[in-house]
Amino acid sequence: MYIRSPLTETNNISLIKTIRVDELIQKWKNNFQIDITQELKNYQEIKLYQCNQTRLKFFFPCDIDGSETLYKQLQKFDWFYLPDKWEYNVALNHLKLLNCNSILEVGCGVGFFVKACIDSGFVINGIELNKLAVNLAQENKLPVNHITLQEFAQFHPQSMDAICSFQVLEHISDPKSFINNCLKILKSGGRLIVSVPNAESFLKYQYNLLDMPPHHMTQWSEFSFRSLEKIFPVKTEKIIKEPLASYHISGYVDSYKNYLTSSFYPMNLLFNRFSIYFYKKILKAGLRKFLTGQSLYVQFCKII
Repeated sequence: MYIRSPLTETNNISLIKTIRVDELIQKWKNNFQIDITQELKNYQEIKLYQCNQTRLKFFFPCDIDGSETLYKQLQKFDWFYLPDKWEYNVALNHLKLLNCNSILEVGCGVGFFVKACIDSGFVINGIELNKLAVNLAQENKLPVNHITLQEFAQFHPQSMDAICSFQVLEHISDPKSFINNCLKILKSGGRLIVSVPNAESFLKYQYNLLDMPPHHMTQWSEFSFRSLEKIFPVKTEKIIKEPLASYHISGYVDSYKNYLTSSFYPMNLLFNRFSIYFYKKILKAGLRKFLTGQSLYVQFCKII
């Protein structure tokens, strides 16, 4: 079977690891009480590769990205659609400076950012594939519709000043088509704003079920995004790293503890019950703001 990079479409790739599907299914049942058996389509293994040119990490097979059924089940968790995210405020400030008159949010969930934009005086529409989320957004009188990105690009070419998509791109198995469709919708000089989990943050030291199929299909870094200038007609304008959020402090400390103590035996002396309590306390006191958190915020300008 021919395996290629989803961005460069070449076989200049490296295998990083192999994941057993039966173990993944059982862990989803234990942690989320969700059965992902049907999502993974009888495959026995999932492989994680890296595109050597862009350093994008991607999972294969590529046809196991989560279905609408999966996202309906995940929606029951309070943390799945958060009403306020760090990147929302960053994007709102940048959109004000750009003086955008028309905005599209791709993968808008129940419409929290759409509402924030409307409250700030912007003209915005949202599109979302989860019908349950769309219904909730429409009940709140928000301009959110159930339509694919490809369909929107077909019906509304070169119509938007800005497209925002927060914590969506990592779910897409074909990011090249996703970006191309966004660029079709944007006017010349329009902005594409995305946020994703930062694969070079503390996340790389975690075993995180949500950072694997059928939930996530790709893992992005700053280098990956800067590489897009060689593939698409875009210019990178901003890449901002999220400061460590208060609700990620425990995960941050535990991630580095596990990595350091497993790699360097003397580090065990620095991580005990008392020291870990102290580390978390000083992070909560304000030091976290100077450390790299979970997400990357990226802003591109369409140059043609």
